[in-house]
Amino acid sequence: MNKNISNIVNWGDSICATLDCNGHRLASVNGTCFASLQDVKRAVLDLAGRFAGMAVLTVRNCTQGWRDVSALATMRRPAVTQQPALASTPRVGAQYLIPWAS
Repeated sequence: MNKNISNIVNWGDSICATLDCNGHRLASVNGTCFASLQDVKRAVLDLAGRFAGMAVLTVRNCTQGWRDVSALATMRRPAVTQQPALASTPRVGAQYLIPWAS
């Protein structure tokens, strides 16, 4: 496979892009108002939101006739929540809760 080919996106090219993760389609974009391949990838990732695992990003330039398939890997990052003040004080007869260990 020749990796020296650069996939160029020009303004007005017909672009179809999808992001699939674990057999589910997370996002899909069809349009002609992209200036670069990076703009297409950014638009698809913004639509997909947060996901965990391996994802496959497929970008097809219907005008020029090429397709780019790339893999993305992400890890789920837990949202940090504020613990109430009472939960941090020790109570008689109860176990301590360690937030980072649970």
